[in-house]
Amino acid sequence: MAEKIRLLEVDLSREKVEVHDFTGVCRQYLGGRGLGAKLLWDRVPRGADPLGQENIAYFGVGPTTGFFGSVCNVSMKSPLTGLRGESNVNGHFGAEMVNAGYSAGLLVTGKAKRPVYIYIKDDRVEIRDASHLWGKLVPASQYALRTEVRQELSDQNFQVLTIGPAGENLLRNAGICHDVYHYAARTGGGAVMGSKNLKGVVVRGTRPPKYVDPAKMFQMLSHFFRESRLYVAENRRWSHYVSMPERYYATTEGIKNKQLGWDPVCDLSNPVVMEQQYKVWNDSCSLCMTGCKAPYMRRDEPLGPYVGEMRHDNGGGWSANVMVAGYDPQTYLTALVDTLGVDSEDLSGVVAWALELYDRGLLTKEDLGGIELKWGDLEAISKLVVKIVRREGIGDTLAEGLKRASEKLGEKTKPYAITNKGVAITSYEPRGSMTDAIGLAINPVGELHGGPGGGRCNIRNFIQDSMTFCSFLANPLRGVFGDINQVSLDLLKAAWGWNIPRPEWDTMIKRLSLLERCFSMREGLVPSRDDVLPERFFTETIHTKYGEPRILNKEEFFKNRLNWYKSQGLTEEGIPTAETLKEVGLEFALSVLER
Repeated sequence: MAEKIRLLEVDLSREKVEVHDFTGVCRQYLGGRGLGAKLLWDRVPRGADPLGQENIAYFGVGPTTGFFGSVCNVSMKSPLTGLRGESNVNGHFGAEMVNAGYSAGLLVTGKAKRPVYIYIKDDRVEIRDASHLWGKLVPASQYALRTEVRQELSDQNFQVLTIGPAGENLLRNAGICHDVYHYAARTGGGAVMGSKNLKGVVVRGTRPPKYVDPAKMFQMLSHFFRESRLYVAENRRWSHYVSMPERYYATTEGIKNKQLGWDPVCDLSNPVVMEQQYKVWNDSCSLCMTGCKAPYMRRDEPLGPYVGEMRHDNGGGWSANVMVAGYDPQTYLTALVDTLGVDSEDLSGVVAWALELYDRGLLTKEDLGGIELKWGDLEAISKLVVKIVRREGIGDTLAEGLKRASEKLGEKTKPYAITNKGVAITSYEPRGSMTDAIGLAINPVGELHGGPGGGRCNIRNFIQDSMTFCSFLANPLRGVFGDINQVSLDLLKAAWGWNIPRPEWDTMIKRLSLLERCFSMREGLVPSRDDVLPERFFTETIHTKYGEPRILNKEEFFKNRLNWYKSQGLTEEGIPTAETLKEVGLEFALSVLER
C-alpha cells in the first residue's frame, strides 16, 4: 500500500508547523506546477499584494521526484506581473524534500518578524534566526549556512537554497538559488521570499519513499539508462549553452533588444570555444544521466573565486541582446547576476531596454548617475546591474521590472519595453517562428519560453512540470518510451499504485492548464488584451545572416491564437467556457470568471 503524500506547511507569522495529507489533492492536481496552481487559488486571496504576507511560496515536488526527474517547481503570485508566478529549479533540493517525507512539497505562508531560515530534517522542522546571513551574496550565504549545518549534523548530505541581496531588496525579478548555479529565476520568487524575511531553506531527508512496485521502478530506470546513451553523450558534451548559437542562425534568438536579426557578435558564441576554454565538468541532477550542466570557474573582482554556469536562459539575455561579445565577458556577467540573486533573463531585458532608451535620448548620463551606457560595455552594464540590485537612483525604478518601470518613465519609453505581461522577452525572437510567438503570447504566466504547440502552455510541459521532469530528461524519455503520457501513467502506477485510465489522465492535465489561466484571470488578466506581443514584432522587419526578412504577420498571429483558444475549449476572447470548466472539475472558478 502506498504511503500518504504529505505537504509540509510552515507559517512564519505564527511560527507554526503543520503536516497535511495531500494524497487526495495530488490525485486531482498531481504535484509540482499543477498542485501549485491549486494552492494559489485556495490560499491566496483575490487581489492580494504579491509582496504581502497573504502570498505563498510553494516549493512543489511530485510523486516520482528524485527517481525520474528532480525539478522543484516554485509557485507564488508574481510580484513582477501580479499574475500566476512559477519557476523551476533543478538540482537535488526536490529529491531531498521527498526523502524527508514530504512528497507534496513545502508550503510557506505568512511573514517572519526577523530574517529566518527553515531547517528540515525529516519530522524535525524549525524556524531559525538568519540575521547573520542577511545581506550576504548567494555563494557566501550558502557557504555559511552549509558550514553551520554541517557542524550540527556531522555530515554534508543536505540541500540548501537561498536568496541574495536582490531578493532582500525586493527586486521584482529576484530569483531563488540552489547549489550556487541552479536557479528558480523567473517571475520573482526571490522577492516573495525576501518579503517574508525568509533567507533560505535547508533540508535533510533520511527516509526515501516506499514505492508500491519498486522492482518495476528499477526496471524502467535501468531500461532508460541503457537506451538513452546516444542522447546523453550529445548533451554531456555540449550542455545547455549550445542552444544559443543554434538559435542565432535560426533567427529565434534576441539581438540588440530585438532590433536586429543578425550581428557578427553572434559568431562569438561558439560552443567549441566554451568547451575548450571555460567548461570544467558536467553536473547532473538526482539520478539523471544527462549531465546538461557545465559549470566554469573564474576569479574576478569583486566576486573573488567562484563557480558559475552559463545556460541558454541566463546567457542568452546577456549575449547579443545587450551585445556583450564573447564568452569571457558573458561568464563574468552571468556569474555577477547569479551571485546577486537576480533572474538574468528578466534583468538583461531591463538593461537592453535602458540601452535603447539611452541611444534614443530618453535616458541620459545624468539619469543613470554618471554611467555612460553603451551596447556591449561590460563595465557600464555591470555598474548598472549593481545599481539596480541596490535600488540606487535610477536603479530603484528599474528594479520594478519592465512593466512598472516603463509606466514611471513615461509613454515614450513603452514601445521599447519588450515584455509579455510584465516579464521580459529576452532569449527568444518570435519573428523567426510563429510557434514561438504564439507560445510566448498565450502563456498566462508571462514570457517563459516558446516552443511547439504553445511552449510552456503546451500540455506536455504541464506533465513535465507536475511530474517534475525537466525538458532535458523528458526528451529522452519520449525517445525511449515513446509517449510522455504513457510513461507518466506507468510511473504513477509503480510508485503510488494509481491506476489512472487515459481519459481521466487527459482530463487531469487539462485541469492543471486551465486552472493556471483561471488564476491569472482572477488577478486581472484579460486574454484578448494581454495575450499579445509588443508592436515591434509586427512592424519592424529583421533579417537573417543571409539577408532573409523576418516579421510577424499580425493577421496570421491572431488567427493562430484563435485556433489555440478553440483547441483548449476557450471562447474567442480566450476565456474558458462554462462547459469546459465543468468538464474538468473547475466549477469553483465559474463565479469568479463571470465577474
